[in-house]
Amino acid sequence: MINVSQKSWFSLSLEINDSVNLDLINFKFYNYLIGSTEINGKYIFYFESINKKFVNKILDLELKEYNFEIENLKYENWHKKYQDSFRPIDINQSLKIVPHWYDIESNSKIDYIRIIPGMAFGTGHHETTQLIIQFLLDIVKPGFKILDLGAGSGILSIAALKFGASYVKSIEYDQDCEENFLENMELNNIDSNYDLEINDVLINKDYDYDLIVANINKNVILELLPNIHQYKKNKSKIILSGLLIDDELDLNKLLNQLQFKVIDKLKMGEWICLIIE
Repeated sequence: MINVSQKSWFSLSLEINDSVNLDLINFKFYNYLIGSTEINGKYIFYFESINKKFVNKILDLELKEYNFEIENLKYENWHKKYQDSFRPIDINQSLKIVPHWYDIESNSKIDYIRIIPGMAFGTGHHETTQLIIQFLLDIVKPGFKILDLGAGSGILSIAALKFGASYVKSIEYDQDCEENFLENMELNNIDSNYDLEINDVLINKDYDYDLIVANINKNVILELLPNIHQYKKNKSKIILSGLLIDDELDLNKLLNQLQFKVIDKLKMGEWICLIIE
């Protein structure tokens, strides 16, 4: 495992204009993209350097019409990049996601999820995160026990606990996420009622929770669903995202085979979020 301070990243930036098909770019980069933002009239996309050859191939073969600027990034200037660009996110009139430096009024009636932007996926800006949080607001009831698969920065685990869950089990494959996850928990005054496991979600066999959340990607979800079907003993709901709208057809085929039922779904941009049981 490479220490996070020894890793490197790079960004692609693109001037904002009406000819930029942002949904297409996100779709093409989906398997390698670890974050994106807008700053000073530009879209900026972030990647780990180990994926540069794959991203370059996409640029050469599928996104030739765009004139991207490339910048190499090291660990020490990653946080500054995000601090310069992180914008608060309004989930609804009573909930906002903000960076840790955001000045919160002491008498505010708004509830806040505070995040330290870092290498972990999950600042709240991605559509899939916002879609799942909207469902969590509606579904989570006091006392719920929740399984968060692909926990990343911990933002969905934090949201679930703030909405009344009594316990969250969070599983994340990338060990580099661990420090950011724990920092975010502390920042939101959460010091108990959760466990973080650094492991592959596909080897998990315990699915007996009131709610299961998986914000990963189509390929992992297609492998994950048979495991859930095999080992889950109760009839709890499952929230699935990290999915493009175009993924829905393949996903529905498997859901039908496993006799899962889609009971609700939300869309935002090119992304979709499903509730199944």
